[in-house]
Amino acid sequence: MRIYYICAADITNYDAQRTHVLEVAGEMHAAGEVITLFLPQFRDARESFAFPARYIPVILKNSKLKFVEYEIRLLFVLLFACLRRRPQILYTRKGFLTLVPGVISRLLRIPSIIEVNGIIADEVKAGFGLPEGAVRLFALFEKWSYRLSHRVVTVTEGLKTILQSRYRIPAERIVTIANGVNVTRFAPRQIQENGEKIYLGFVGHLVPWAGVEYLIRALAAVRTHRPEVHGLIVGEGQLRPSLEALAQSLQVGDAVTFTGKVRPEEVPHYINRCAICFVPAVRERNAEIGGSSLKLYEYMACGKPVIVSDIPGLDIVAQYEAGLIVEAENVAALEEAVLYLLENPELCKQMEENARETARKHFSWRHTTERILALCRTLNCTQIPQI
Repeated sequence: MRIYYICAADITNYDAQRTHVLEVAGEMHAAGEVITLFLPQFRDARESFAFPARYIPVILKNSKLKFVEYEIRLLFVLLFACLRRRPQILYTRKGFLTLVPGVISRLLRIPSIIEVNGIIADEVKAGFGLPEGAVRLFALFEKWSYRLSHRVVTVTEGLKTILQSRYRIPAERIVTIANGVNVTRFAPRQIQENGEKIYLGFVGHLVPWAGVEYLIRALAAVRTHRPEVHGLIVGEGQLRPSLEALAQSLQVGDAVTFTGKVRPEEVPHYINRCAICFVPAVRERNAEIGGSSLKLYEYMACGKPVIVSDIPGLDIVAQYEAGLIVEAENVAALEEAVLYLLENPELCKQMEENARETARKHFSWRHTTERILALCRTLNCTQIPQI
C-alpha cells in the first residue's frame, strides 16, 4: 500500500510530535508499506530516514505565517506527487491549518485520514492569546479539515467526544488509537547511583497543565518523612523559572534537579534513575480531552511504578496494576501515594513487572501502527465513502 504521510511538524524539535510522526512512519515502512513523508523544512539541514522524505522548503522560517506558507507550497507539491504517482491513502498528522490533504483527497478521490492529538483552536487561544475572531477562524479551518477527511483518528476518547459535539463529526467516522512507545529504546536498565538518594521523576514540557508544581509541593512534604527523596525534573518550558523559585521557597531547592532539555537518547537513562515516575496532570484542559501520554508509556516501558492524576486515559495504571491514581491537584494525596509505595517495595516490584509487560503488549508503536494500517485498509477501495 502506497501511503503519503503529511505533517506540519518541525521535526528538528525533539518533542512528542517528532516522536509520533517518525515512529509511526518507521513502523509503516517496517511493515512493508510504501511510505513517503511530506514535511516542512524550516532549517538548512535535512535528516535522512529509512523511508523517503519529501522536504518542502519554507522561506518564512521564523514568522508566525510559516505554516501558512507551508500549506500553500504543500498544495502544489502534494498535488503533483499524487498525479505523478497516486497513493492509496493520504494520512495526515493535524497541524495548525492542514486543509490541503483533504482538498486534494476530494479532488482526486483518494481516501484520506487525519490524526488529531489536541484541539487547535483551544491551543492557539491559550498559547498565543489571539483575538476571538482569529480563534474562530482556526476553529473553522479545523472543522473543515475533519469534514474533508474520510476518517479521523483521535488519541483519546475525550477528543472523539469533543469532535462529535463541537464540530458535528459523526461517531462512525472517528476511531480512537492511543499513542505508543518504542519498547526497545525504553526498557528497564540498572543505573548505578552514588549515595542513597531516591529519585521521583517527571519527564515532559514544563507547562501549566502538566501539574509539576504539585509534584514539587508533595516532594517537600515527603522529605519531612524521607529526607533521602529527591526530585528529578527532565524537560524545559515556560514554567521552569517559577518552578525553580517554588522549590527554593519550599526549601527543597537543593533536593530538586532540573535538567533542562535533554537529547532524546538520554531520556531512558533519566527515567531509569527514578524509583517512581509521575503524570501529575491538572484538570483544566486534560479532564475534557483525556490523556494518551507519551511519558506515561515511556515510564511503563522502563518498568517504573507510576503515580498519575485521575484524568480519563491515565487510569490504565490501575487497570493493569502498574501504579496509583490520585486526585488531581491534591498535594496531600500525592504525598500519601509516594510514602505508600516507598513503604511497600514488594508491591513496587510487582508494579514494575506489570508496567513493562503492559507497555510491551498493548502500547508499543508497532501495536499503534498496526491499528492505523488496519484502518487504512478499510478505505483502500475504489468506492470512497461520502463525506
